Amino acid sequence: MAPAETARLTEDVYAIRDKYVNMYLVRDGNDFIAIDAGIKQGAIKAQLKKLDIDPDRIKAVFLTHTDSDHAGGVSLFKNAVIYLHEDEEQMINGETGRVMWIGNKINVLDYRLLDDKVIRTGDLKIDPVPTPGHTTGLTCYRVNDKYLFTGDAVSLQNGVIGLFPRYINKNSRKARKSVDKITGLEGVQYIFTGHHGYTADYNSAVRGYKK
Repeated sequence: MAPAETARLTEDVYAIRDKYVNMYLVRDGNDFIAIDAGIKQGAIKAQLKKLDIDPDRIKAVFLTHTDSDHAGGVSLFKNAVIYLHEDEEQMINGETGRVMWIGNKINVLDYRLLDDKVIRTGDLKIDPVPTPGHTTGLTCYRVNDKYLFTGDAVSLQNGVIGLFPRYINKNSRKARKSVDKITGLEGVQYIFTGHHGYTADYNSAVRGYKK
């Protein structure tokens, strides 16, 4: 795994590194939305301080999925609305176990469920792209058409996307089919992954993908 270091990556996007995973911020005026929430509150708060960003400025957190390395720090964002896809809720309500009967959990009681409809907040358009497989309701987010945040839907090596190992996927067959959904998105320029950094060349990244 090779996550990006904590830094401003584009005019609007910031990477926050927590050990082996990235969460991301997208600027919306004076505020931000977050994609995922890292592992630990304290680590995320320290990384935000490096960028002089107050956690209270994050007004929404869009979880790609509810594994602890992507959702563990969510309660840091006390002013944020928490979103996850409706198909992911079964991972935290006991209906579906992550491993056998052991489920996921998130440290907030109040969250909102997304379907496949576009969400608009401020100047941002957030388009959920359901990509089940790694978890039951894993969801990528396409923001303002050009930024694609993939969570654990894909890896990224040498600028090319790839599949996650079968043993960490809930359903590898579905995971493979889901990757096909994100290889033909018009207008996307960037891919930001959960554990393997990012690329500014979407077309090259998906063109080199081998099924």
